Order: sequence, then structure tokens, then C-alpha cells
Amino acid sequence: MKTLENEHLLSTNDEIDLKEILTPLWAGRWKILFFTLVITCLTTFYTSLLKPSYRASAILQIGTNKPANTLSINNAFNESNASKEQIQTQFELLRSRKFAERVISQLDLVQHQAFNSGKYNDKLAIFARIGQRSATASVSDLVGQFQQNLSIAPIVGTELVNISYGSYSPQLSQEIANQVGITYLEYQDEIHSASKETTSDWLVNQLEELGKKLQKSELSLQAYREAEGIVDIHGVVGLVGTKLTELSSAALKATKVADDLAISYQEIQQHKGNIKKLSDLPEISSHATLMRLRETKEKIERKMFELSQRYGPKHPKKIAVHAELIALNKGIVEQVLDIVIAIEKEYFSAVERVNGTKQRLATAKKDYLRLSRLQNKFSQLSREVDTNKELYSNYLVRLKAADAMDNYKANFYVRFIDKAIVPKSPFAPKKSLMIVLAFLLAIMLSSIIIIMRELLMDTLNSRHKLDNFNEAPIIAVLPKIQASSQALKDDSYSTDNRFTEAIRTLRTALLFNSETTPAKIIAVTSSVPSEGKSTVALHLARSFSEMEKVLLIEADMRHPTIAKNMNLNEYRPGLSNLLANTHQIHECIIRDKNVKLDILTSGITPANPLAFLSMKRFNTLIKVFGNFYDRIIIETPPVNVVSDAVIISKLVDSVLYVVHGNKTKREQISAGLKMLKQVNAPIEGVVINHSENIATDEYQNKYYTQGNNIINLSARKRG
Repeated sequence: MKTLENEHLLSTNDEIDLKEILTPLWAGRWKILFFTLVITCLTTFYTSLLKPSYRASAILQIGTNKPANTLSINNAFNESNASKEQIQTQFELLRSRKFAERVISQLDLVQHQAFNSGKYNDKLAIFARIGQRSATASVSDLVGQFQQNLSIAPIVGTELVNISYGSYSPQLSQEIANQVGITYLEYQDEIHSASKETTSDWLVNQLEELGKKLQKSELSLQAYREAEGIVDIHGVVGLVGTKLTELSSAALKATKVADDLAISYQEIQQHKGNIKKLSDLPEISSHATLMRLRETKEKIERKMFELSQRYGPKHPKKIAVHAELIALNKGIVEQVLDIVIAIEKEYFSAVERVNGTKQRLATAKKDYLRLSRLQNKFSQLSREVDTNKELYSNYLVRLKAADAMDNYKANFYVRFIDKAIVPKSPFAPKKSLMIVLAFLLAIMLSSIIIIMRELLMDTLNSRHKLDNFNEAPIIAVLPKIQASSQALKDDSYSTDNRFTEAIRTLRTALLFNSETTPAKIIAVTSSVPSEGKSTVALHLARSFSEMEKVLLIEADMRHPTIAKNMNLNEYRPGLSNLLANTHQIHECIIRDKNVKLDILTSGITPANPLAFLSMKRFNTLIKVFGNFYDRIIIETPPVNVVSDAVIISKLVDSVLYVVHGNKTKREQISAGLKMLKQVNAPIEGVVINHSENIATDEYQNKYYTQGNNIINLSARKRG
């Protein structure tokens, strides 16, 4: 029994999957029909513009000189079996460009009106001119069209070849098919008449010319070598290149030394005559002799200071030391001037070395360029000699091979078996087939586009996608409302039976959830606007009001829609007025006399709705309402747009997450649920709204088991 039940469930799932695939096709049937009719009409119109094509065929026999011994076409090229390459050569010869040009010239197809006409008839002048060739077209311009319409096909197991040609004129097709065979016969006659002319004569002439060229090139190479005195051009170029590299390095070093000395020279010229600043220059102050003189000066100055402390200014020792200090200062000045002169001389010498090195480098470059030109010319002459040698050797080998073929004779013949006749009926275009194929392809293409579009949409628009959705339980699938806009305008609760029953199923799921106590305060939210959360909240409240006293609160104060949908004044007092404490409760609540449903609209839109919803007064109002109502349903703004729903989710017992089955992306759903889970919101589950592809009457809800006496549906498996 269990096996039978499993097989039944599998067949049911297959049926549902097939239905979900076919449902988009049924929804887009008018688009498919329109697209198919347009393509079919265009194809019919196009085929009516095409000219009929006629094909004529001639049969040619290609056999050996001994017809009695010829059994197949393989013997057509030799008394023994011909190779596949020889057979294919004859076929390609008939298809060749040169052969086509010959036939075109013989029939004067350049001036033939039917051959140069286009594929369209004269029904539309603009199409009739397409493809037509002018009278100034050359033979080579027509070869492509000729080869495209020509067919050369061997008849298997025989010596026969079928020559067919198709054109828009039956007479022209016959003429060309016959002329191809005639031209091939003439070609074979020419081959036999020219059999005495062998290739040996031509090869001998070529060898003589090549021998002269080889001798001339060798003499030119030798004359150039002697004129330029070349012994080893490659070695000389290498030596000059090495010298050029060394001179370049020396020039760089000399330039660097000169640049360093130029800085010192400029500083000396700037401070010339100022011994104090000259002696402070690093190049002068670091001189060893000057440093020793300065050390001696420091010692004498210390000694002078000691004597000043001990003796008077006219003391002999002090006078002697003072004279020694004066002489030393004079020596320092002379030493500074000597160093300056030495630096100037060194700078001028460095400049001369740079100029000399650059001159030698320029000379080396000229030599290298001259030798490079010699090397290039020498290599060119050498290559010419090598090429002539190779050509001479190759032609000599060919001459010997040609001498070995002196006894070759063509030993096959060609004759007509059937000449082409004027075709009676066209072979193309097959208009009926083209129209039928266009019709079928249009249906297939449009169907594939619709199915692929549905499958590639990252939404929850199929049972397969619902089964793979594991981020929250799917508690209801609501179909798209089929009620007319006029009916919705007359009655805000107006809807179709399918939607009403789906709402009741959702109500049942909320009431008889076996896992927890039924929620009293329910928030209805969504990912983004226009997913139908206001409609779901209104009809769910209406459904609950059939059994108990219900309050519907419109907490979406940014874009309120419930008051508009119920044809109420959008500026009437509501939730915002209660929170601002400007109106009383009885002034803000609308009472539905037909059922136990009270509605609290959003009221005047405040500047900061989030601040209003975050007030303690809002929480107090919810608690007060809870004492008077059996069920409170709060419609909130979308989660991914503003954070109002996150604030409200902390005050309710359950959160219903409404998703547009055909528009809302999985990424948006995941982001909204993640935000609610981060604040530990009591997510009851996801409600799929506007479903068009899912059979809601057969959808199995996970909240019901086989033991429940309310509804008998299998729990949907979650991955």
C-alpha cells in the first residue's frame, strides 16, 4: 500500500510540475499566437516574392580506354584501379573556378538577362532590383553564383557523373548543364592534343636561367667581398661593438666626474675673493693640508689666550706668539688660494676628457654603422646565393622525375549518356514547407522564451522554488485577484472565490498551528512596496472578523493605502492623531457594521513616522486594544525600505511576510527576513501573493499532518 501511495504522490508531483511549466504558456497564449501569426504572415509574404527555381541534369560517363574491362568509376583514370585522389581531382576540376569561367564565356552569361536577375519577382519593385547585376559585370564576378548553383555528384558504383544546374529559367538550366559536359569533353581533347608537350623542356629552360642567376649571384658576392676587403665581417662588427660599449661607459663616467667638479667650480666662482666662504666649502675645508694648518692655528690661539691671562700686551712672548699667528693666517689664505687653483685646473681637465671621450665615441659609432651596412649587404648577397643554389637543386630533381614519366599516356575517355532537357516544374522554393516550418519555429521560439523567462526569474513563482526555499516556512499561497476594477471600487472586500478560500486557508493555518498558541497581535509586512500586504491584511482581518472581534491598524504612515482602497478620506484622523493625542479613539476608528471589524487608518502623515511608532504611547495603545479585541492585525511599511516594521515586530506575537510571487527577488526576501531575525522578530512564515503559476488548491501546507482532523494535507518537506 505504501508503495502505491508513493507512486501516486510522485505522479501527482510530476503533474503539478508539468502544470507549472504549462501555466506560463497558457497565460502568454495570446502573445504566442500573435507572434506566430506575424512570423507566418511575414514568411508567406516573403515566399510570394520568390521566383521559382528550375534544375536540369545531364549524365556524363568517364571510362577507360578498355570499356569492356571497366567495372566502376575507379577505372576511369587508369587500366588499374584509380586512386581516390584521382577521382576527386576530376570532380574538383568540374567545380573549379577556371572551368566555370570557361562555361560563362562560351554561353556569354554576362549578357544573359535570366542569369543576372535577382531571386525576387516583380510584385514589388524595390525587391525586384535586389540581386540584379549590371551589364558591366565581368566573368570573374559571376563565378561565385555559377559555382553555387552547379552540382557535380558521382553515381555510386558506376562510371557516371550527374551534372545539375539550377536557375530561375528552365531553358538556361538546360543550356548550362549541357555546356558543362561539352566543355569537359573539349578539355579532355586539349589534354590529348598537348600530350607531346612535356614539362622537361620547361624545366631545362628554368635550369639554364637558374644556373645563370646562381653564377651571377656568386660573382656579385665575391666582388663585394674584395671591394670592401671583407675577411670576417661578423668578427670585426663584434670587436667594434665591444669598443663602442667601453667608450660609452667611459663617457658616462667622465661626464659624471665633470658634473661633480662643475658644481664645485660654480661655488668657487660665486665666492671668489671671499677667503672666509671659500675656506668653508666642503671641497676646500676637507683638504688635508688646510686641516693641519687649522689645527696648528687652534693650538696657537689657545697659547695666545693663556699668555693673555698671564702677561701684558707688550710682553715679548705674547708679541712672538701674535706674530706667529699672523704668519699662520697668511699661510692659510695662500693654501686656500692654491686649492682653488687646483680645483679649477682639475675641472678644466675633466671637461677636456669628456669632449675627447665623446669624439672617440662618435667616431666608433660611425665605424659601427658603416660595418653594419657592410654586414647587411654581405648577408643579403649570401642569402641570394643560398636561395639560387636551393632552387637549382630542386629543379634538377624535378627534371630527373619528369624524365622518368616520358611514357605516361592518358587512358580514359568521356561521353554523354543523357543530355539535359528543359525541366517542367520548379524544385524550389518549397513554399508550403517554409510556411509550416516558420509556424512551428515561431511557436517553439516564443514558448521557449516564455518558459526560460519564468525559470530564470529569481522569484518564488513555482512549486520547485518554494520547495527549495528554507529561510522561512511557506504558510499560504494566494492567487492573483480576478475581480474587476469596478467591483473593487464598489466593494473594497470584493474578490474572487479562489482568493477568498486562500485567505481562509491562511486564517486556519494561523489558528490551528500545533506548535504554538495562536497569535493575537499579527503584523503584516513585505520586502518592498506593491507586494499586496495591505490587501492581504485587509482581507485577513475581514476573514477573522467572521468569527471574532478584530481591529485592523494601518501602521504604514508613509504611504497609506487602506483608507484609499476603502474609499475613505485620506486626511481623516487615525493612528498618527492618536499617538499625537489630538483625537480620541472613537474619532479615529471606523466600525464595519456588517462584521466585527474595526479599522484604524494611518491618519495624517507625520514628519517622522518612525519616531511616532517608537513612542511608549504606541505600545500602550496596543495593550489597551488587546483588552477589547480578540485579534489585532497591523499593516506595516516594507522592511527593506524603512525600519518601521522592525520596531513594530517587537510589539506583536507574529509577523506575516508577504511576497509577490512574480516580482519579489529572492535576494530582497532574504534581506528582509535577515533584518527581522536580527531583532528576534516572531516570524510566523511567508505568504506568497499574486501567484499565477502555482496550483493553490493542491498546495500542501507544512502546518498540517495526516492526524489533523481539520485538513488532511501532507507536510511539505524542507531542505
